[in-house]
Amino acid sequence: MHKTIGCIKSAGYGVIRNCFDANEIDMIKQRMQLYLKKHHYGVVYESDGITIRGMHGLHKHDVFFERLIKDARLLNLAEQFLGTKCYLHQFKINFKSPFKGEPWPWHQDFPFWEKRDGILKPNLINIGLIIDDLSLTSGPLCIIPKSHLSGNLSQKVNDGKSWKNDVSTNLTYQVDNDILKELLVNNEVQFITGKAGDIFLFDPMVVHASGTNLSFCERRLLILTYNSLDNLPVKSNNKSPSFLTSSDYAPLFGVDTSLDCYN
Repeated sequence: MHKTIGCIKSAGYGVIRNCFDANEIDMIKQRMQLYLKKHHYGVVYESDGITIRGMHGLHKHDVFFERLIKDARLLNLAEQFLGTKCYLHQFKINFKSPFKGEPWPWHQDFPFWEKRDGILKPNLINIGLIIDDLSLTSGPLCIIPKSHLSGNLSQKVNDGKSWKNDVSTNLTYQVDNDILKELLVNNEVQFITGKAGDIFLFDPMVVHASGTNLSFCERRLLILTYNSLDNLPVKSNNKSPSFLTSSDYAPLFGVDTSLDCYN
């Protein structure tokens, strides 16, 4: 088992450097631009209605990204963490445009999937791929270590009727400031920075956030959420749209670890 898995279990997150090389990252960027030219399905915007905030569900419309979610470098880690075969519950690329990218408030991911999608247990794993070099000024992911061990700390702060809140800075479920103060008594916030091609993994219960992009550089993170086949969603009356969460629960099987074969 990869040593990073132990870090995720104990601290709630882990980082692996130099997982994808520069050529592979360039290929991903090219396919992202091609997708934007051909599709607008799953693209969401900042409050100005112009600046892209995120792209979702690309693997449903592009064979390149369909194969990426099966990349053995990523899928093997997901299976080791979950201890089972899995399917992809969510595919997203979070943007933060220079000086325009808006923050994500402190939150946990699982409450959204539990309440909206009917997933009963937090037996999922997020795997993020850094697309652009990520510095302290470009809006990195901020994580509170060990916060995943404290259970569900989230509170509902709006009516939650629209899925659009779940992809905005006005998230339906957030972590209260008083709880944050308690969490930070014995833990310091950790900032996930790194080079393009690094990957990071984090538990769906870990408390995290990100600020605005204060740099002149793009900041894009590709985040895949894998769910155990032992943890399939049950019926939900308020399910997310199909580009946000998958209804295809077929088990994934790993493919060649070189993106060169994807074209």
